[in-house]
Amino acid sequence: MFQLPIDDPVKIFALTMIIFFLTPILMNKLRIPGIIGPIVAGIIIGPNGLNILERDQTIVLLGTVGLLFIIFIAGLELDLDGFKKYKHRSIVFGTLSFALPFLLGMFFSLLLGYSIMAAILIGSIVGSHTLLGYPIASRLGIAKNKAVTTAVGGTLITDTSALFILAVITGAAYGELSGGFWIQLTVATIFFISIVLVAIPIISRWFFRNVHSEGIKDFTFVMVILFVSGFLALVAGLEPIIGAFLAGLALNRLILEYGPLMNRIRFFGNALFIPFFLLSVGMLMDLRVLISEPEALLVTGLILLAVFLGKGLAPVIAGKLYNYSTTEMKVMFGLTIPQAAATLAATLVGFNVGLLDQSTVNAVIIMILISCIIGPSFVDKYGRKLTVNEKEKPYKPHEEPERILIPLSEPDSMESLLDLAFLINQGKELEETIYPCLSFRKKEKGRKKG
Repeated sequence: MFQLPIDDPVKIFALTMIIFFLTPILMNKLRIPGIIGPIVAGIIIGPNGLNILERDQTIVLLGTVGLLFIIFIAGLELDLDGFKKYKHRSIVFGTLSFALPFLLGMFFSLLLGYSIMAAILIGSIVGSHTLLGYPIASRLGIAKNKAVTTAVGGTLITDTSALFILAVITGAAYGELSGGFWIQLTVATIFFISIVLVAIPIISRWFFRNVHSEGIKDFTFVMVILFVSGFLALVAGLEPIIGAFLAGLALNRLILEYGPLMNRIRFFGNALFIPFFLLSVGMLMDLRVLISEPEALLVTGLILLAVFLGKGLAPVIAGKLYNYSTTEMKVMFGLTIPQAAATLAATLVGFNVGLLDQSTVNAVIIMILISCIIGPSFVDKYGRKLTVNEKEKPYKPHEEPERILIPLSEPDSMESLLDLAFLINQGKELEETIYPCLSFRKKEKGRKKG
C-alpha cells in the first residue's frame, strides 16, 4: 500500500486530484496565485523530491495536453479586432521580447565557453515564453486590454522564432542544413498554415451550421481540430504549440466567448489538463543540483539575468513607444516571463544532439521554475490593479463596441425583430453578439390624466 513511487492508476489520479483541490486553496491563503500550487507540489512529490510520483508517460501525456490547452485558449480568446488594430504593436513587441533575451543569452553563453551553435540555441531558449499567466488575465477580465492583446500577439513571434531556430540548429547538428532542407521547411510551413487558417474555418462553419449539434459532439469536434492541428505542425517540422495557437485563431470567431462550448473548453482545461502541465513542470526540478554542481550556479545566474533583463526591457520599450501605463507594462512582463513550452522542448532537443550538457539542462529547469512562479504572481497582482483602472475609465460611446439588443417581451414580434437584427448585422462583423432581453412594463401609479 505504501510502495513508492506510486504506480497504481487509481492512486495516482486520487493523489493528483487532492493536489489540484488543496494547493490552490493553500496558495490563496498565502496570497500567492493558485496556479503556482501544482508546480510546488510537483517539486515536493516528484522523482527529485519525496519520489511519491514518477514523471512517467501518463503525466507527460496529460501535461502536454494541458500545455496545448493553454495556447489554444489564448488563441480562442485573442481579441482579433484589437489584434488587427494593434498588430504592428504585437510585431514590434514580439520582436523586442525575442531579440533582447536572445542576444543576451548568446553573449553570456559565449562568455561561458559554449560553441556558437550552442550559444544560438540558448539564446532562442531564453527568447521564447509560455502564456502561463494568461488564465489569470482571462479570469480577471483583462484579456481584451490592448497591452494584453499586444503581449499575446507577440507570443506568436517569439515562439515561432525560437522553434524555427531550433529546427535549423537541429538540422545543422545532424549535417542536414542544405538547400533541400530550407525548401522542405518553407513549403511544409506554408502548406500547414494554409490548411489551419483557411480549411479549418470552412469545415468548422459547415459543421456548426449543418450538423445537429449537441454539447458532447461540439466539444469533441473542437478537440479534433486542436490535436489534428498539433499533429500537422509536427509533420511540418514545427512544434505542436504553434498548431494549437493557430487552431485557436481559426476557431476564434466561431466559438462565442461566453457560450456553453467555450465554458466547456475552459472548464476541462483549467480543472484538469492545465494543472497536470504545471505538476509535470514541477517534477522536473532538482534542487540538489545547485549543491552538487557549483558551476551550475553561474550558468543558472547568467541565464536568469538574460531572461529577466531581456523580458523586462521589452515591455518598458514597447510601453514607452505606445503610451502604456506602468501597470500594463508589469502585466506584459508577467505574461511573457514564464518559460516552459518551447524552452523545455528546445532544451531537451539540444541535450539529445549533444549541444547542451547536464548542468545547462539543470540551469534551464531552475529558470523554468523561477519564471513560472514570478510570472503568474505579476499577472495576478497587477492584473487586479488593471481591472480596477479599466472600470474607473470614463465611458466613451464612440470607443465602445456596437451592440444590438432585442426585446423579447412580445412573442408575436420576436421573430421579426431577430430577422431585422440579422439583417442589420449582415456584413458588419460586429465585435459583440446580438443580445436578447426580457423587458417588463411597470405600471405608473398616480399618473395624472389629461
